Amino acid sequence: MTRPGLLRPLEAAVLAGIFALAFRFPGALGGWLEPVAALAFPLLFLEAAFRGRHATWLWLSLTGGLVLIFHWVPATLATKGGLPWAAALFGGGLFYAWEALGFLLVALAARWMHRRSGALGAAVVAALGILVWESWGFHIYTWSWGAPFGALPWTARSAAFLGTRGLSALAWGAGAWAASARAGGAPARRVLAGPAFAVALLAGLGGAWFLLPRDAERTLDVAMIQPNFPPGQRWAGMELEMWQRSDALLSSKGWPRAGRSTLLLWPESSVMGRDARSAEPRLSGEAASRGVAWLFGTEGGFQNLVRGEAPGRAPFVFAKIEPMPFGERMPGPAPVRRWLDERMGFISEEPGQLAPGCAFEVPSPGGMIRVHPLICSEALLPERARRGLALGRADLLSNHTNDGWFDRSVATDLHAAQIRLRAPELGVPLLRATLTGKSGIFRQDGRFELWGAPLTEGAYAVNLTWRPIRTPARSAWLLPLLAGGLAAGALLIGWRALSRKA
Repeated sequence: MTRPGLLRPLEAAVLAGIFALAFRFPGALGGWLEPVAALAFPLLFLEAAFRGRHATWLWLSLTGGLVLIFHWVPATLATKGGLPWAAALFGGGLFYAWEALGFLLVALAARWMHRRSGALGAAVVAALGILVWESWGFHIYTWSWGAPFGALPWTARSAAFLGTRGLSALAWGAGAWAASARAGGAPARRVLAGPAFAVALLAGLGGAWFLLPRDAERTLDVAMIQPNFPPGQRWAGMELEMWQRSDALLSSKGWPRAGRSTLLLWPESSVMGRDARSAEPRLSGEAASRGVAWLFGTEGGFQNLVRGEAPGRAPFVFAKIEPMPFGERMPGPAPVRRWLDERMGFISEEPGQLAPGCAFEVPSPGGMIRVHPLICSEALLPERARRGLALGRADLLSNHTNDGWFDRSVATDLHAAQIRLRAPELGVPLLRATLTGKSGIFRQDGRFELWGAPLTEGAYAVNLTWRPIRTPARSAWLLPLLAGGLAAGALLIGWRALSRKA
């Protein structure tokens, strides 16, 4: 074996490790590790690509990083999905391979442009490629390269202008510029221009966040119950046990208080084994007798639901809009989905529909407070959250999730890290109520708190005061404008490069 041949596996392992550092340890080094690694990996990975590394080694680097981050996937498929270990390992391998392929295609497209037009073309194509892959590619578990920038408040606030996808494009565009310049032997000043621009833009937008328009102040007392129920199990006493825990928390806090409303949040799957779509006046009485607005995770009619009850209000019943592929609903057209269901002994969930008014209304002394729920994996989807907030004219987001499927793995922290930018993007707090931990709150200024540990019980209370912020990322035009601008830039740079050669 030649010396370069010996170095290739080592290089792939190092790149895989840096890839993992951007996601695997949320909050490490005071939150600095994630954004630094998220800027460093595209630079180093794309430099290897631009220097001619074979696509196989590039793909192995990406796959290795994904294995380090999502190593818990096969165990989840085996212990919770009921698959034989061989099938679980195969399923995990498909997940790693597919996600790695998307990144590889981005790198190969950027390399093609690097060889024809240099740093600017490579940067534009890399930014466009990652934006397209994240926004419109098929993903089993949706996640974003922009999420690590939620680890620090000053970088998180820039999501109010660029959105999570825009931050992904910024990181890969800056990395491609530096990688192309380094591969071409450019001086250090030119190499660092890309990363320096990215950091300056993050800081500038983080500062501009303070100038964004704000609505009137809202106040709300929020109680969250984390029961640590076994995932997927149903029994008759679930609601009673949840009320016992809730009553203890409300009594200890002296809630509800005069002049403030109280919102009681229960997580996904907290009340199971009955069809919660049906009329049940008793539920409204439970909320009214305690003087609270109550929003809880439940089920009904092959749908994953949340139901809300508030004194004097009609019941609010809302179904998950985007069931997770394979885990909750088989992908593809109806004939394919039915075939997969039959072969795997599965029943695909039925999705709900987003419609105007899709928010739970909490009466308060200062006026109605509207809460739009995101059920579990829906909080990973920036566009889903944006549309729900707009149609519900919401002041607040809630995430009802069940991370008990993942035991004590890092999955619950990874999920939290991937959803934390919904708050600064949309300018409202995001409340996270989990069945087994970690529950928490993400604020619109980029600060956040997570409580407890996986597979633990908890009861948490938050005195919430906020002013909704009208962010540019709320606009339905942001993503098309970013993609269209980058596509136009790529076409123009490519056309100029071809014209020069002609």
